[in-house]
Order: sequence, then C-alpha cells, then structure tokens
Amino acid sequence: MHQKRILEPNTAYVQTAPVQYVNCERIIYEGGKYISQWGNRALISGGKRALQAVEKQLIDSLKKSKIYWEKHLFTGECCDENISFIKSKVESIKANILIGVGGGKALDAAKAAAEECNIPIICIPTIAATCAATTALSVIYSREGVFKRAFFMTTGPNLVLVDPNVIANAPVIYLEAGILDSLAKWYEGIAVFQGIENPDIYTSSAICLAKMLNKQMQEKAMRAVNLVKEHRVEETLLHVIDLIVYLTGVIQSMGQKTLRGGIAHAINNGLTILKESHDLPHGMKVGYGIIVQLILEKLPKKQVKDTVSFFRKLDFEPSLKGLNLAFNRDVIVRIAEKAANDPYTGKMPFPVKAEMIAAAIEELEENTKVKSVKYAIPIRKCGLDEKSYPFISRWLDVTKSILLFARGIIL
Repeated sequence: MHQKRILEPNTAYVQTAPVQYVNCERIIYEGGKYISQWGNRALISGGKRALQAVEKQLIDSLKKSKIYWEKHLFTGECCDENISFIKSKVESIKANILIGVGGGKALDAAKAAAEECNIPIICIPTIAATCAATTALSVIYSREGVFKRAFFMTTGPNLVLVDPNVIANAPVIYLEAGILDSLAKWYEGIAVFQGIENPDIYTSSAICLAKMLNKQMQEKAMRAVNLVKEHRVEETLLHVIDLIVYLTGVIQSMGQKTLRGGIAHAINNGLTILKESHDLPHGMKVGYGIIVQLILEKLPKKQVKDTVSFFRKLDFEPSLKGLNLAFNRDVIVRIAEKAANDPYTGKMPFPVKAEMIAAAIEELEENTKVKSVKYAIPIRKCGLDEKSYPFISRWLDVTKSILLFARGIIL
C-alpha cells in the first residue's frame, strides 16, 4: 500500500492546513457523516482514556453511516515499532481510512501509519495540548521516549473533528500545555524571523499569524483555563482551542521551511534524555524552553520577567525545579549538548553552542526561588487495582462538587 516518495514534503511545496476541520459541540455524534466521505472500512487507533472519552458516540455514528470498524489500543511512544504495528493492523483488516484518537503521540503515530499505507487520516483530539491533529508532521521517538526525528507527510490530515466538551472534561494541565506550545510559534518565530533577509510571503504570513496568536492568547487564555477547570464550554474556550489546534498548525505549516523551530523546541528534545521528563506534557517542556531561549537571546530582563509571570498565571513554573526534574551540572550539560545538536537550533539567527545553552539553563535555575512543584500522579501509575478506579473517580467527583459549592460556582 505504501507509495515510494518522489518529492520531499518539507521542502518541495507549502502545506497549510487539514482538508476539513470542525470544532463544534457534540460533533463526534455526527462524525460518521463526515468520515464516510473518506472511506468505509476504518481502523480506530487511540489510547485507553482517549477512547473512553469518545468511543461510544464515535462508534454509534460509524454504525449509522454503515462504516465497518475495528479498534487498536495505542500505548507507549510514537515510535517506529508502534507505527509499523498500526500499519500491519490496517493491512490485516483492509482498512481504507485510519481514525486517530487522543493526544499528540497517538495522533502522530496514526498519521505516520496512514502515510505509510497511503490512506486518509482522520484525527479526533481528546485534549488540546498540541497542534498534532492538524499538521502534516509526526515527531518520532525511540521506544524509550528519546527524540529521534521529524517525519513529514505528503499532505495534512483529511479531517479533524474537535468536540470542545471533550476538551473541557480533560485535565486542565493539557490545555495549559497547549497554550504554552502554541506561544512558541511567536517566541521562536520572531527570533528566527530576524535572521531572514528576504522572507517570502508564506514566512511573512506565518509571523503575522503568530503575532496575532500571541496577542489573543494574552487576552483569552486565562478565561479558557478557568472554563476547563469548571468543565464548561463557552465561545472563549472554542476560540482558544482553535488557536492551539488549528492556527498553530497553520503557522507551523506555512513557516515550515523557514520559521519552524528554535531553541524552545530544541530544549524540549534535549529534555527527552531524562526519563523523568517523558510523562510531562510536551507544551510544559516547550514552555520551559521558551524562557531558556529568552535568556540565551539576552533579551531585556523585564521581557523575561513578564513572560515568566504570564506562565505562572497558567500554573506553570518554567524551570527544572518547577518541572520537578532532578538535575546537576552533568545533566544540564547533557541537555544542552543534545539541544545544541538539534536541527531546530540551527534556525536561530546566530550560532548557538552547548555552553551557551548550559549557561542560560543555569541562570534560569539560579533565579528560580521555587524548590519544586509537585504535579499530580496519574491514578494508573499509583499501583492500584483497576477495580478501584470507579470508586476513586466517584469520590473525586463528590469532592470536586463540594469545592465548587464552597466557591459558589454551583448552588
């Protein structure tokens, strides 16, 4: 099913967006109508929690549209082994469409497998933590979670279905991470743009969109975060979801040859050498990388301070201490060396060496007063019997209701 490439997608032409994109409440219930335009035999690939969030309404809609389906439970990393396994499942059931469900890793693996099989890919993000659902790109890691390479597709996803109710009921940390990841398009983009002598129309458009994204995030991000904390959907949340999932993907695609990348994403890739970082949302590591980049650029302290202040409003402390990652001089050097050798670093308008990155990391840590931030441990990693999950979930719901009642949010 795989077709040999003649052109390199990341250099031969410009890609801008998925073919179809919908962000609408209860859209999954109508998903079969949209998906049937692309095929009638589907493999659904997604993580356990992601599938639990949308499986019933998705499968009901597929049945109504007479689409045959089978399910694959995705686990682990977006790695070559997982991509090959999904591809083999597609071939074994003779699927002519692949439906990816979940976050960045699950969607990236599904996109890469669909590309290898030369069939349409439908993306259903269950968290708004990255723009993975809308881009013609998958980030490939090793089975152990260490960054390996970027894999470019011949075209963007065929269809993206986003239900804001699903996003609103996911843990708020993912929305916060998505906000941070999207902001990198401005901070990295403006740094790289300054080194481009004659930017083309695509590059110029991408930086203008990134500037708009940054402005609107400053205005609307906090309201969207509060809505998700309360599991409510309003127009502001839909707007911020579009900024994260859709517009960030468009900016990345339009600036792919020139603006895509910078120190922030190189730092994210550098952090993958630390096993402890693998469970942290991608956007949090990118957000940390943004501050390292601002320090490395030697920008005015007020600008750095204002950015850190905004990040803290998002309940994010941008430092290794804040990420609760243990470190010493050797760890910092290893992170810096991997980041310095990352292709994204080469986009910067000046030469960047590992010593410069290490110095910026150390400066950030020296100026960070917080000792550490304890992020929540997923229930699945607490060693509990799965039979106890319903009781714990019910207990958490009751506790949450009591807290909301105490704050006067519900009466």
